[in-house]
Amino acid sequence: MKTQIIITLVAFSISTTTKAQLLGGLENILFTSTEDARLLAEGYTAPLGKALTYGLNSGWATSAKTHKKLGFGLAIAGAIPFVPEADQSFTPTDLTSLNVPSGSLPTIFGEGKEESLNFSFKETIFNTEHEFSSEFRFPGGMKDDLPFGTIPAPIIQASVGVVFDTDLLVRFVPSSTYQGSSFRLTGFGLKHNIMQYFGPLDRLPLNVSVLAAFSQANFEYNLAEINFEGGNENQKMTFEADTFTVQALASVDLPIISVFAGLGYNSGTSHFDMTGDYELDYDVAGMTVLRNFKDPISTTSESTGVMGVIGGRLNLLFLKIFANYTIQEYNTLTAGISFNFR
Repeated sequence: MKTQIIITLVAFSISTTTKAQLLGGLENILFTSTEDARLLAEGYTAPLGKALTYGLNSGWATSAKTHKKLGFGLAIAGAIPFVPEADQSFTPTDLTSLNVPSGSLPTIFGEGKEESLNFSFKETIFNTEHEFSSEFRFPGGMKDDLPFGTIPAPIIQASVGVVFDTDLLVRFVPSSTYQGSSFRLTGFGLKHNIMQYFGPLDRLPLNVSVLAAFSQANFEYNLAEINFEGGNENQKMTFEADTFTVQALASVDLPIISVFAGLGYNSGTSHFDMTGDYELDYDVAGMTVLRNFKDPISTTSESTGVMGVIGGRLNLLFLKIFANYTIQEYNTLTAGISFNFR
């Protein structure tokens, strides 16, 4: 049963529907100039980095209370970062080989309608200058295909009490393949209860702690699965997010219920790469001209900001049912269950 829950969470996070594939169609931007392809990739994928940053930085704690020494817990949950309307489209600038008649294009979380874009650029191949001109289909967003119009972050987290009222937190989702894509997640954190430094106050049902955690998620999409032009099996798109959060937490922990709140700071860096060997053919003045390139696109984006969280937890012996809401650039709802001992 536990394995089924984990598989469901991962599939829920990286899948779309049978009609669409995450990042599917983005490879078509390679037909335009290399620099414009990079700008389009950056605009389309940047909100994905933010969603993963805010999703993965959520849900690290459901209380400020820590385990007793060698006490442990296991949490299974999902974090849903809500994408603001402003990040559902982008306006590309500094394009040199094409223009966008509508002025803006959907991001990965935008509306699903594809758009035909005409391009024209010159490039020298084997000492001969060629003018390439045609059209390509820019992919629509996946707002209607993704659960809640976003990428829910899976949370499978173990915690264990170590020394000095400190919990060691570990997140791990092994590499899982779904619909031609693979996903994996790792994360580590520490939560330290500071009520021990306030003398007799530590007898109150009040707990105050500090938490620091980082995580890394990797999503890989094999272009060989869709037989993209060139036919090379090493063609793939990779998206990686590295996130970090530091938080101050306070909770009131009663036998049946716990309520908590916190303030903190989030940061994240995401990388999108389109790698492999590509050979694209164009019809130029009635003859076929080939463009060859290797590892054509690499972009990096960052997101940072303060956060505040409020939440509650129902304590049923060793079973806990929790939910919390994080207020940040992408407000995030986290909910799940945990099993705690000591």
